[in-house]
Formats: sequence, C-alpha cells, structure tokens
Amino acid sequence: MHKEILSDLTELAHLKQLCKKKPDLLATLQSCKAKEYEEIWLSLLKALEERTPPDKLIYDAENSTLLFREENDRQYLLTCISFTSIYLQHLANNNKKGKKCIKLDGNFYALFCKLIELQLMLSDREVRMSFGKCLFQLCELNLEENDFSAHVKVHLLIFLLWKTCSSEGKSADVSKLKKNKDLCACVKWGVPEKSTNSFYLLCSYSLNLPKFYAHPDGKFFLAHVWSQHESIASHLFNKFVHNTVVLSHDNISHYSQIIHSTWKNCEGMMKETLEMQIEHLVNLALKCPIKVAARFRNVLSIFHNNKGDKGINNLIFKIYEPIIWRSLMSPNWKLRFNATCIFQLIFPVVDPCIKNVNYLASMEKAYHALFDLAEDVNACVLQAVAKCICHVLNELWEIISEQKRSGLVEVLIGKLLKEKQHDNVKVEVLLGFCEMAKNKKIYKLFAKIFHKIKYLINDKSLRVRKYFISFVLELNKQLNENICSQVDYTELIKRVTKDLFTYNVQSCIKKLSYAKYEHHERVKNKEICEFLKLSSNLISYSMWKCSIKEQAKKCVNLLNDYPALMICICKFGTNLEVVQRYKLASVLFEITNVKLAEGGNSVLLARRGPEVASTGTVQTSMQMSMQASGQTTPWELLGDPAVNGKYVKYGALLLCVAYLLKPKNDQEAELCASEKMETFLKNKFKEEPFLASIDTLMQQFYFKILKYVTLDQDAYVGIYKYARRELLSLHIAKKEYACRKFILPLFYKWRLLESVVSANMHILNASIEFVFLHTCADPEWASAGKGSPFHHAGGKRPFVEKDVLGYFADGGGVPDSDEGSEVKGVPLCGGEKGDPVGDEEENKIYISNEKETNALILLSLIVKKKKYHHLLFKSFESIIHNLVLKFNSYLLLLFGKMAQSDFQLPPHFISPHYEDTGELNFIQFVVHEGAKIKGYFHLYISFFFLCYSSKRNNFPHDWDALIENTLRSIHLISSVKFKREIEIVTSGSFAGTTAVGEAAQRLGDRGAAQVDDRTAEWAAYTRTILHFLMHFLDMVEFTVAMKMTPIEDLDFSDLVKNVFMFYKCYELSQTGRPLREVYLEVWTRVSEFLLFILNFDYFEKKTEMKLSILYPFFLFTYEVVHREDIQRVMNKYAASIKERDTFFGFVKNYKKNNIMVSYMRESQVDYIQGILDNVSPPKEKAKKGSS
Repeated sequence: MHKEILSDLTELAHLKQLCKKKPDLLATLQSCKAKEYEEIWLSLLKALEERTPPDKLIYDAENSTLLFREENDRQYLLTCISFTSIYLQHLANNNKKGKKCIKLDGNFYALFCKLIELQLMLSDREVRMSFGKCLFQLCELNLEENDFSAHVKVHLLIFLLWKTCSSEGKSADVSKLKKNKDLCACVKWGVPEKSTNSFYLLCSYSLNLPKFYAHPDGKFFLAHVWSQHESIASHLFNKFVHNTVVLSHDNISHYSQIIHSTWKNCEGMMKETLEMQIEHLVNLALKCPIKVAARFRNVLSIFHNNKGDKGINNLIFKIYEPIIWRSLMSPNWKLRFNATCIFQLIFPVVDPCIKNVNYLASMEKAYHALFDLAEDVNACVLQAVAKCICHVLNELWEIISEQKRSGLVEVLIGKLLKEKQHDNVKVEVLLGFCEMAKNKKIYKLFAKIFHKIKYLINDKSLRVRKYFISFVLELNKQLNENICSQVDYTELIKRVTKDLFTYNVQSCIKKLSYAKYEHHERVKNKEICEFLKLSSNLISYSMWKCSIKEQAKKCVNLLNDYPALMICICKFGTNLEVVQRYKLASVLFEITNVKLAEGGNSVLLARRGPEVASTGTVQTSMQMSMQASGQTTPWELLGDPAVNGKYVKYGALLLCVAYLLKPKNDQEAELCASEKMETFLKNKFKEEPFLASIDTLMQQFYFKILKYVTLDQDAYVGIYKYARRELLSLHIAKKEYACRKFILPLFYKWRLLESVVSANMHILNASIEFVFLHTCADPEWASAGKGSPFHHAGGKRPFVEKDVLGYFADGGGVPDSDEGSEVKGVPLCGGEKGDPVGDEEENKIYISNEKETNALILLSLIVKKKKYHHLLFKSFESIIHNLVLKFNSYLLLLFGKMAQSDFQLPPHFISPHYEDTGELNFIQFVVHEGAKIKGYFHLYISFFFLCYSSKRNNFPHDWDALIENTLRSIHLISSVKFKREIEIVTSGSFAGTTAVGEAAQRLGDRGAAQVDDRTAEWAAYTRTILHFLMHFLDMVEFTVAMKMTPIEDLDFSDLVKNVFMFYKCYELSQTGRPLREVYLEVWTRVSEFLLFILNFDYFEKKTEMKLSILYPFFLFTYEVVHREDIQRVMNKYAASIKERDTFFGFVKNYKKNNIMVSYMRESQVDYIQGILDNVSPPKEKAKKGSS
C-alpha cells in the first residue's frame, strides 16, 4: 500500500487527492512499517526540496517579503504540511493512553526541520498557521526527550509569539503564551542560532505593541522571559530603554510594572543583573535631558511609590545613596533638577537597617539638604525644590519635629513665595499648598499664616493668581468658613474684568492661541477661562447662600458697579443647581422688562428707521421723542453717557439671564427639556418682550436669551414669522449680522434650518443650471455684438418644483404679509408682468432675480459656520458638486472669451480727438450684478475648499481637470491684450484727462445724451469684469495656498497689470461719479494679493522676480493713495524679502530701476520715490528707536 502513497507524493494533484481521503490515508499509514515510513519521508523531503530552491522564490526588498513565484509550489507546501498533520494524528490515535514514549525516525526529523525552515523564511500567514497546528500536535504527543523535541517546543513558542504580535493577534493568544511559559526552559539562551535569535527578536518586538504589554498575561510572560537569562535580559533592556524615550506617557506605567515584576521574579545572579539594569535606569533619570529624564523617573515610580516594601527600601538605599547626594550639589542645574525630582520621591534616603532609635537622627542629612536646595539660584531647580518640600511636609508632617516644620514652612513663604521670585516657583508652591490643604492634619496651619500670603491674589502672573484662588477655595471647603473674607477684591475685580474682555476677543479671533500679558507672559485662552471660573467662584462664594429674591438683589447691585464682573460670574461661576438658576433667571428677566418699560429707559426699546405697523408692544411716543430730539436712530443716542450707561447695565443683565439659562452638561440639558421646565419657561419667558426688542438696541441681548430658552417655535410664533421674513429679505435690507448672529442659530435650534437650506439649495441649483445652459451648453453663446452686454433671458427664468420649497409658506410662494407683520415679503414667483403662470406650469415656481440674490447671501452666511456644514452635505452633496463643476467651467469659458481678441475700449473714451465708431465688442454676462457675483464666488470657493479638504474621495468629478481649468483661467486673464494700451495707461481722471466729457460738449445736447448712455453701459460692463477679477483673486490665493497650482508657472506681473487695466477702462468710461472709492478698493485688494503671493518660499531667493511683479503695481499707484498706506505696504514687502540689499538698492533708486517710469507722470514718480526713501530695513528702524 505504501507504494501507492509514494507514487502520489511527487504530484500536487495526487497528493491533494490523497489528503482529502483522510480515513483511507490513516488506514494506509496504519499498515505501513518502519522502513516504509523512511521511504515516504525521504521521498517527500526530496520532492519538497525540488519545489523550494532559491530561484523559485521572490524577494520584495521594499516590503521585506519572501514569497513563491508559482502558486503551485505554494500549494504543494501547504499540502505537504497537511499530509504531515494527518500522520501526527495517526500517531496520536495509536498512543491514546500516552504511556509509551514515541520515537520518530531521522528522515521525519529532517522533513520537519525543513518545514520549520521554510515557514520561518516565507512571509505567508496561511503557511504559518497550518504549520502551527502541526507544532501543537507534536507537543501534545509523548515524544522522547531529545534535541528534536526541544527544538519543536521552542518553535511552538515562536509561533505563539508571532501569532500574538501579528495584526490579527487577540488577547486569547496572549493567554496561551502564559500557559506555555514552561517551554522557555527549552530555549538555548545565549546560543547564536536561528531559533534563539527569532525568539529574541519577537520578544523585543512585543515591547512595541500595547495590546501585548498592556495585557496582564503579556506583562507576566515578558517578566518571566526577562528573568530567565542574562542575554535575553540584556536584549529586552536595550529595547526597553529605546522605547521609553518615545513611548506615550500613558503606556510608560505598563513598562514600570514589567520591570518591577521581573525584579520580583529574579533570584541569585539574575537578581544582581536586574538591579544593575535598574541602576542604569536611575542614571538615565538623573543625567538625561529633563523631558527624557521624566520618562525614566516615571518608569521607576513603581519602586518609589512602594517604599514600604522592605526589599524595595533596601534596593532604593543601595542604588541611590552613593549618587543622590553628589547629584544634588552638581554644578549642572539640569542634573540638580532631575536629582531634586527624584529626592522628593525617595526622601529621606536612610538605611533601613538602622534601628528606630537612630532613624530620626539619620534624617538630619536629608533635612539639611532641603534647606540647602532652597538657596539655589536656578528657577527650574527652585520649582522642583518647592514641590519637594511641599510633598515632604504633606507626607511626613507627623514625624517631622515642630522646629523643622516651621523652618520648612518659612522657606516656602519667605523665600519661594517672595514677590520677586519666579512665577513657576510660586505656582509650584501654591499647587503644593492646594494638596496640603486637603490634609486634615495640616490645613489649620493655613488659617494662621494666610495673612502672610493673601497679597498673591493680586500677583502680576495669571497662573499665580489662578492657583492662589484655587488654594483659597480649597481652604474654604476644608475649614468650612469664609476665609476669603480676608481678601481685598478691588484689584482682583479689575483683573477679572480685563481678562474677560481678553478671553472674549481670543474666542472670536480663532488665530490667536494665547494672550500676552504686560510682563510678557504667554497665557493660553484655556488658562484665562480657568482663572475666570475660579475668580468668579471666589468672589461669589457667599452670594448664593440666600433666597432667590436676595440673590437677584445682589446680582443687580453688583451689576450697577461692575457689569462685566456680573456677566463673568453668571457665565463661569454660578454653582447653583439648574432649577435654582432658572428661577433666578426668571426673576432677573422680569426685573429687566419692568425697568425697560419705564419712561426714562424707553429709548433702549425704540425701533430703528421709520415707524412701522405696531404689534402693540412698541410705544409710538418713543419715536416721537426721538424725532423731537433730532436723533434719527437709537444708535446715535449711545453717544450720550447716561443712555450708554443704561444700555450697558441692562444689556449686561440680559446676558446674565442668558448664561443662567445655558445648560452646563448633558444631564442639565435633559432636565431643561422636561415637561415641567417647559411649562415654567412658557410662563416666565413669554414672547412679548422678545418681539418688543426687534430692531432695537436691546435685540441682540434678548435674542441671546432666546438661544438658551429650551422652547420650540410653537411658543414663539411671532418671532418665527419675523425671522422667516428676515431670511427672505436679505437682498433688500442689510441685516446679515442679525441673520447670522440671531436668526440662523434660532432656526438651527428649532430644527428648521434644514428646510431653509433645502429651499435655497434648490434655488441655487436651478440658477447655476440656468447660467450653464445659457453659456457653456449654448453653442451660439458668443459676443453680444451691438446688443446688451448683460443677458436677461426675457421671461425664461430658472425654476424649481413646488414640493422642494417646504420652507416657504405654501407651494405658490411667500405671502406678502402675515398677521402682525411689519416687513412685506418678496414673492417667489418672478415672471413678466401680464404673463401669468399657466395651468401646465402650476408645479413650476419661477425664481426672481431677488430670490436668487437672497439665496446666495443666505447660503454664504450658512457656509461660514462649521456646525451647519453637515446640513449642506447630508442631502445636497450632488448640488454642491454640480455648482463647483459648472461654475468652474463658466469661469474658464468667460475668461476664454475675454482673451480671444484684444479688449477694445471705444477710442473716444480715451481721447476727444478720436471719433465714435459705434463699434461694440461685448461679452454677454449671465451673472452681472455685484451681489450675485460675490455670492457665487463665495459659495464656489467655500464648496471647492470643503470638497477638496474633507470630501475629496466622494467628489464624482476629476479634480485634476478642475484645478487645470483654474490654472488656465489665470493664464487667460494674464494674456488679455488691450488695444491702445499705452494710451489707456497714461489717460484717466487721475492723469488729468476727461475725454468723455469733452466729447459730449463737442456733440451738443443730443450727442451728450448718447454719450451718457454709451458710457453708462461701458461703465457697467467694465465694472462687472472688475467684480469677476477681484473675486477671482480669492480663488488664486486658495489654489496657491493649497499647493494645487505650481506657483512657478504663473505670471503674476501680467495678472496684476491686467486687473489694473480693466480698472482703467472702467475709469475712462465712467463720468459724473467719484472714482476714488473704486480705485482704492482695487489698489488695496491687489496690494494684499501681492503680499500673500510674495510671502511664499518660492520667492525667498528670487528678489529680482519679486521686484518685477511690483513694477506694474507702482505703475498704477497714484497720488490719491495715502502716503501712510503705501509706506505700510512697502514695509510689509520689505519684511518678506531675505535679500535686503537688493531690495533696498531698488527702493533707493526707484527712478532708475523701474522700466515703467516712462509711462508715469513726473509728479507720480516723485510722490512714490519720496515715500520709498522713508522705507528702511527693520535693523535701521530699531536703531532709530533706540536712539
């Protein structure tokens, strides 16, 4: 029978078939004899070697993997392993009782060793897992003890380690390692062979894996292995030290437990080896840089924190005693700092073998060391000393003599807390005091010494003040008395008021990461917030221990004196439960409403603008009194100190109400939403006061309260109607601020913002489709010829379906008015007059120009706020993608049309000597109003950025094509040519020529009227182009900043020149209107753009190129620009240039160096040169300042 097996061993298909028939194969193996087995193993080994020569394997150096070239060879190895596994099962079946020792023949040894070698070499998980089963089977057999069995056990250990350390390793695999720890006895420690080296490498690799060393069984296994032999201990220790330097602080504690367990497990020589390694860690904790030393100190913390253990105490004294004392006196301050940090943890370093009688006497050396350390001159060392003394006093208070206690406390107060001491030292002492105040045996001491340190509440350092207040609050808590009554709050109140403003400014300006105090201390906004919280708690410590009415009275009294302080207390320091806060808020709200209704305060609730239909809450006498006093708006009355004082007082009171209503956590938010609380709010916070505040000075404060009142729009129907009207009329009234600050947050809270977004996104989508249809998709779209430059499309307007406009009142549009409304809404339908929508069109809602503009403004406000982005991308991602794609295409086509031929301004605009030929060369604009252009660009750039930065993988279009289109658009703008370019440059109102006016005089009244029409049309046309170019500069900045566009491929000189050239065309075609505002707008925007571009690294050593970009900028810089503005811009440019000599050489010789001077008037050149002469390098300025 064995001959059948032999014949099948060499062919993969036959061997697979043989292994599939497992029962038959087991029966055949049962009948085989010893010599027949030898032939089988010899044949199988030979076939395996033929299929696994080096040339049949492939090594990938990049990924460090070794694999088979052919899949058949890999399958043969797997089948061979399967055959071996079946044989091992046969052996197990024959020796179920396990009484006999199984002795395997040499050929099987050779085959199995070959399999071990192959599976170790190959980077094949399936092979290793299959072979791992064989290893388990072999180890379960009662094998004869010899080198082979030991070899197998070691490789089982290696397999278990490999499986645990692999990406698919689980905690159960770690537990298996612990169960098989006894197999470590078979490892040939210190012998340089493959199996030992593999085991060492895997053990050290496991120290990289938190899933391994953080597991209790993983710690146990590593500690067990570490304690086995000096060689593995050395190997693991080197890896241990290397990893400690880079390990996260959270994981260092696991390393600490491993080294401690290892030390406990060791005996004899290995104990000495481990103690030498611990001594090495101590040296690292002393001599490494401070941050690295702290890591090793953390590793040793488990020994420091268990000094009560006799063995650990002996170890500490044995290791530290020879080195700690000289380290404390080292001339190197970093070594002294590290030593002091350790000294705190091991104090007092006394030999544990000394009897109790002499123990206290032996501590004298340690005490003297503390006093000596307090004389150090280094601030960092003193900080460590302060922490050390506080720790010693807190831990050993009872066993320290009264004399020593007093001396150490005096050191803390008299030396380390003195006024001129470093801030970090004082902070450390106060932190120590906070901990000591929690100790019942010590805290009464502070009641006696408090008068000596209470001045710290006015310290110049915010951190010192913060921790002192924290210390006082802890004392109040422990002593159960108001010790803060000893504190003078006058200076603290000033500090709190100032820091509250600093905090609010930093919260608004996200780019500010810290505030800079008068003594140059950098303080993060989070620290200011903590200080404000603690200060508020301290100042209001006894404020809340009375009835609600008394609390309200105290709040109002404090508001009269310190409005900002009361706001701070309500925002940060109100320790009342949420129910009590709501009751206090309702009382304060009622007081405010009553006070504002009084005649003397009525101006605060006076409406802005002309009187509108009354809702019954606004008194017309307010308007009459304002008109009688000659004031047009309530805001002008804030110039009156009395009115301004009332505004601040009642505004602060309403802000306090808002902050009292704001939930502090999820539990409070849940309670605020309860039915009982809802009933309370409906009774106490009715709608009338909020309606009365609309369009008044107090609106922002009332609506701040509304933001935190947990009621929906059903409780505030009038507010909802007002808010909806405001959202629909943004294009009429400039109320973006009120919309952004009050209305959008309200709609978001009421969960109505999604319907607003939906309606406006569909309007946006219809509008961009309309633009695309009449430009990019229209093959006949081209120059307007003699027609208008603006495409109005007659009655063909973009439309949307009724059912998508759920935000509007009904399917037909927005009603003109609501009950109690004062602002009329603009109808959504926008067809021509006398052209009613037919029945077949009843499901189409046509979009008026006003609605399109309104949607653009509203969506621009929404996209500015990050928390609204999910509403945009959740349901309207396809619309966003559509806008990005189609507006990108529209811009490319538009700028392409502009660059197709030379831009030709009617020649009689340039000079009266030219005749009006009547020729027109317009490009037709579908989007032409300034507000629409701004809105489209804002949304396009915002959506482009959001899609590219966070939604890039979901974008269905080709990013490279869009970026290439942007790059082409920049090139197209730069390549536009102008007919009579030099004449355009040298003409214009700022150049002293008025060609259009002279032409009009020459043609008489009728000719003047024609000129006016033509100039108005050309002025509007060139102004539209300017709008596009000015906003496109934002897109250029964005693509350059995101490194989408190679900056070296762009010609910024021509780009800047052409922006100014289109301005010049506008200037030449514009009469009868002031141009200064438009020119300064263009000049300022281009100067900002140049500063942005020139600050890039690409230009760092290309000063000549930078200067060439500035030439056209100076060409169009006229005397109308203030001298200070030009000088400020030039100073910024100077700061961005590294090659200062080249730059200032150009500045000093501007007339000679600028090739465009010949196109400028002499007065213009002299004006610029005079300014440049005053631009000096930063070094020269510093010298002037110092002199």
